[in-house]
Amino acid sequence: MTHDPTPHHTVTVVTCPRCNGNPTTCARCDGAGKRRAQFVLTVANLDTAAIASADIVPGAVTPTRTDDDRAWCLDLAPVIADLATQVDATHLHDPELPDEPIYAPWTELPAGWQPDLPAHQRHALEAAPIAAEGYDPWRIWYGHTTPPPPPDPARQLGELCDTAELLCLDLVIEARRSHPDTDFFHWDIRYELPGSPIPAGTGRYGSFTEAATRVDATRACFELIDRSQHAPAHYVTPRPTNGVSLGPPQLDADQLERRIVADCTALLTGQPTPGAHAIWRDGRWWHTTLRPTGVRTRDGRGERLARSWQPPPPSWQGPPIPHLPCPDCTHLPRWDACDCDRIGGCRTCSGTHRIYQGATVTIAAGHRRARHLNWPPLNDQPEATPQISTHPGGKPIHQLPSEYQLTHHLTDLGLDPNELATLDGQLMFLRDYELLHGYATVHRADSDPVTAYLEAVANGHPGGRILLHATPPQVPSLATVVTLAHRLGLAAAVSLADYSCNHGNPHLVQGLRWGVCFAPPGVSGHLGRWNPGAHHPSLPKAVAHALEYLRNASDHATPIDPTIPVPAPHHPNPKPKPDGNGGQGDDPEPALTTLAARHPGLAVTALITPHRCEIHLPDGPKDTKIIATAATLTEAVAAVGPFTSPGS
Repeated sequence: MTHDPTPHHTVTVVTCPRCNGNPTTCARCDGAGKRRAQFVLTVANLDTAAIASADIVPGAVTPTRTDDDRAWCLDLAPVIADLATQVDATHLHDPELPDEPIYAPWTELPAGWQPDLPAHQRHALEAAPIAAEGYDPWRIWYGHTTPPPPPDPARQLGELCDTAELLCLDLVIEARRSHPDTDFFHWDIRYELPGSPIPAGTGRYGSFTEAATRVDATRACFELIDRSQHAPAHYVTPRPTNGVSLGPPQLDADQLERRIVADCTALLTGQPTPGAHAIWRDGRWWHTTLRPTGVRTRDGRGERLARSWQPPPPSWQGPPIPHLPCPDCTHLPRWDACDCDRIGGCRTCSGTHRIYQGATVTIAAGHRRARHLNWPPLNDQPEATPQISTHPGGKPIHQLPSEYQLTHHLTDLGLDPNELATLDGQLMFLRDYELLHGYATVHRADSDPVTAYLEAVANGHPGGRILLHATPPQVPSLATVVTLAHRLGLAAAVSLADYSCNHGNPHLVQGLRWGVCFAPPGVSGHLGRWNPGAHHPSLPKAVAHALEYLRNASDHATPIDPTIPVPAPHHPNPKPKPDGNGGQGDDPEPALTTLAARHPGLAVTALITPHRCEIHLPDGPKDTKIIATAATLTEAVAAVGPFTSPGS
């Protein structure tokens, strides 16, 4: 099969296949009644900013027979593979779904299509199926130059077990029947706190091997805050290994899978059970079947399940963490039967029904290291928590001793406090600088600072456990991201606010805050919704956010008029020279840092296009004002000069 990567400058327009030209209720054609018979596939190498695109129009791809030899089709998987080869990219993934396999469009052609027809007839028959697939007119995938290691279920499971021991969590492998009368199982691998109820939903994987090869530590932690929010709360007393793991265990993945499947059948009666669990706890597997409880799920489509028996408590489980019942949600009817406490739950306790007065903070330090911090109340010791400031509204701010300040622990572990994040991917419920420096706001006159701090820290975290890491996301440099934007035909907006002027004011934001986003062409002169704002404490986090939401800009860059073709950017240079400021390849970060230091406390924004750079300052709550324009970022920063007030 072949395809023509050259962008076409004309496009065939056909009647919308969804509404047949009646656009009153059709969302696919945006009310036009017509659609273009074109869509564009693009692969971008994040390591080199190389871009390759395929313009899918009638006649661009040679059809092939379907697997059952029933019809002709347009199979675009080889086209995507060829694009990846052109930019030397592997391990392609969707920007919004980095852990999911990409969807390669596959379009069946009408029955009348034959390879010996005249070209104009073949192209006419191809137009409607392409237009039907063109509901998503520009699809962009990311890739990397270096491929990941080949999947190995035993090795990856061993690493998950090792991490579970290090973090003092259970690793649960679940097999659940898709239907009581079938032997097809849904599989899931996840971390849990001991005593967590079994989730109502089934696993997302169709086989043990798929689950074992696709679940990593981040994915195993995902939604831990939801499924373990009612788990018993205990401090952690890990075995004395100095916070360093002893290495992953050697596992026989095939034998483990066979044992789990065997547990899905009752030993004495031979009757099928709903499923089975294998739980890694204290260096070994514990096996149990699942049984129905007779309690219906909230949607009424099934029964809640429970384990037939529970393994013994883990050796690292310490004393209970004290807590009080939440005063604001215990009166709600049928609260314990709710499957979505966090979505519609109580803000006071975030659905846990508890106000914790203690917490255990676990910091994953990489290189198989972790540190567990048990934070109990101090039993009202005013001398240990001096008042250091007051909020504008009059509420006092205290600072807790160093053991309650994460900055000391992160620095001791060699971690960057600006990269602090939760392991389960959820947002922390306390502002990062309060958690880092141990700032406690006392909201009630009868509350001591430590209790107020612990109640705020543990709010919404399951079992009083706060699972953190400070590893920056693996993202390209800012210069590469700007180059990528330009080669995609987009602009890059970068914001930076320097809050060094707030040093010594614990109720104000501290340090630097970054923001990065892609923007469609044509936004010069105004930012509007494309102002990224300065909200991220580190540049890698801001870049990761921009890469994830590339689609916001690419969708707006797609022409609405179906008679205008979608551009197909093409720059397959495997080793491009990063072009970060519109022409000379300079790194934008130093210039932006200098610019932000000249305007302390304000979010300065650089809108960088291939041939123009604008510097914006805030002008009111939502608007910005241009204070300098030049061909490059360096020249624009030089033109700004000393501090310039937005209102001057």
